Amino acid sequence: MRFLACCLVTVFVGFGCSEPNKLSLIDSSVRSPSGDITVAGSVGVLRLVPGDCFLVGADEIEEVDAVPCDEDHQAEVFAVFDLAATEWPGAGAVAQVAKSGCLDRFRNATGHVFDPVHMAITGYAPSERSWKEDRRVLCVVTAHDVALVRGRVTRRSG
Repeated sequence: MRFLACCLVTVFVGFGCSEPNKLSLIDSSVRSPSGDITVAGSVGVLRLVPGDCFLVGADEIEEVDAVPCDEDHQAEVFAVFDLAATEWPGAGAVAQVAKSGCLDRFRNATGHVFDPVHMAITGYAPSERSWKEDRRVLCVVTAHDVALVRGRVTRRSG
């Protein structure tokens, strides 16, 4: 699964560009027993989970440089959800569902109200080419200016 980020005001929606492949499934990071990344490494987009922090690279992502959240990073996954198993509904429909789905999940996942002055939300969604194998949307939050930050915005479970 490859993703392309597309800007929509302060909410961004990304689209996948191809079917899932080996890069989408890698995870060379080291994780604690609770699943937190403790040692940085490349992580495929199909292996990212809420609470994972990473450095933003190119507009298209298939893998990211994941880091512990207490280290400098630009982005954090706050939610993941699957789109309905239907025929390809079109890029506009996928973008709208990803955008609204991520916005709807932000407060519950973080305990914060979305503030478009200080943060941006990106919903990475599948493209038409990857639709048959992939319906996953990654909801990611960044500082509005994509600055480096430390810490985590997602709530911790348990």
